[in-house]
Amino acid sequence: MLMDELTSDLVLCRAHADGWQDAIRLAGSLLEGAGACDPSYTASMIASVEKFGPYMVLEEGIAMPHAQAAGNVSRPAICVVTLADPVPFGHEEFDPVGVLIGICAPDPTAHLAGLTELSQMFDDEDAVAKLMGCESSEEILTVMGSFFSS
Repeated sequence: MLMDELTSDLVLCRAHADGWQDAIRLAGSLLEGAGACDPSYTASMIASVEKFGPYMVLEEGIAMPHAQAAGNVSRPAICVVTLADPVPFGHEEFDPVGVLIGICAPDPTAHLAGLTELSQMFDDEDAVAKLMGCESSEEILTVMGSFFSS
């Protein structure tokens, strides 16, 4: 499971971002730092929003930045970033975004499996509020784990 890969070094709590591009860079830097992808993947996540719009804003206050891998992802990974001050992504209904769940996967099958797995968190209508209320990486890990325990 992708959630099994989420560790404290892949979590950033109450970060500051100057805009949606900066917010995606924060998520990308966590994935890069874990050795899951290289900087071109982060650039691809930003380029995807520039090309297709804010499709990765899936619910009110939450975005799942991702892109198609092009030899720039070495393994599946997930990261979580909460923002001290949410930023607009340009989504009419779900802006501003305060939680980013960044994902990367080396192939389309793993990518879709990761998105499907993460969609479980939307079963909890308070998911964004719970994550935004966290004060530490450890607290975010606990809350994320609660979305996937059965």
